[in-house]
Amino acid sequence: MWQSWLNMSTPAGILDHVGTREVVQDYDLIRGALGYKRINFLGASTGSYRAAQYAATFPSRVHKFVLDAVVPHGMSMPDQVKYDLIAVNRGLDRADAYCQNNATCYWHHAGRGSVQKAYQDLVARAANDTLAACGTSDVANCTTFVPKWILQATISGLLQGQPDFPNVLEVLAAAHQGDVSIFLTSSTLTIDQVWGLPILCNDYPIVDKTLKGFQKVAKAGREVDRYDIDQSSWLGIQLIGSVWPYAVPPNPPLKLNSTMLLVTADFDISQATEKTTFVWEHQTPHAALVVRHGEDHVSFNNPTQASTRITKEFLRSGVLPLKEDSTFVTVYEPGQCRRPVADPYCVPTGFQAGDVDSL
Repeated sequence: MWQSWLNMSTPAGILDHVGTREVVQDYDLIRGALGYKRINFLGASTGSYRAAQYAATFPSRVHKFVLDAVVPHGMSMPDQVKYDLIAVNRGLDRADAYCQNNATCYWHHAGRGSVQKAYQDLVARAANDTLAACGTSDVANCTTFVPKWILQATISGLLQGQPDFPNVLEVLAAAHQGDVSIFLTSSTLTIDQVWGLPILCNDYPIVDKTLKGFQKVAKAGREVDRYDIDQSSWLGIQLIGSVWPYAVPPNPPLKLNSTMLLVTADFDISQATEKTTFVWEHQTPHAALVVRHGEDHVSFNNPTQASTRITKEFLRSGVLPLKEDSTFVTVYEPGQCRRPVADPYCVPTGFQAGDVDSL
């Protein structure tokens, strides 16, 4: 794949110049062309990484910056993968919490922890080649089984973004009863999924590109993987970036002295909340932190959430929010200490908490 991009890209060598360090130069050229002295920036997910890079490169041009679901500078790949696995495990806890709050869930009457146990039972069957694609009635003659990694990747993928817990629970219940068809559908890699890879691989230096180096990073995730999910988007970046053909500059922590707003969600499965906390505590001394008590990747997607209201008000006024502690959001002022992540079972579930119900 990389070689085909090298062959088709013009001018020659352009792929060596498409990282975030170059992207923010483009942003500043646009700023200059439009005649603005300073800019406002809502950086969501990977966009937060670019927002931070712009603020570090052009501090005098920073006005009102919001970093939502922060992708951190200066955090090692093993730590990123570790926090990824912690987050996706929390996602399974939240699916169980949703189940306990909804009588229609297959495991509602089985008690707390039943969803996690059901998933682990399926993983054990997949590992032993007994999760048959032929249904429970013909296991003895079945020749097609769901591989463990496909089961893990499917459930991890369903928990990403704005999770649809009823759908996740229905998939698990169907598999528990012998219908594993969802795990056998293949997907094709599209340009929509790969356009960002050159930027990511130009941003993150892979210290050890060997198989042993990859296994070391994977091990950091497995050590905190309570439910054997073993899937991480940043582990994928470690793998893909290991064959990037260009040298990548170091990725040091940034010191961002501008007034900013950082936003995260306790149960963001796509970008662990610990990453936002890391940046808030170590790189942004004049930033407030907004913690939404729920799931969903990027708070700004839902206009009715309290965190979105706070973000909009900051973008309008440039004034950091005051301390707040309510059911769906907690606001920390600069210099405060963040409390531990909320108990998955003590935060409401539903649309206001950031999950959806397609059923």
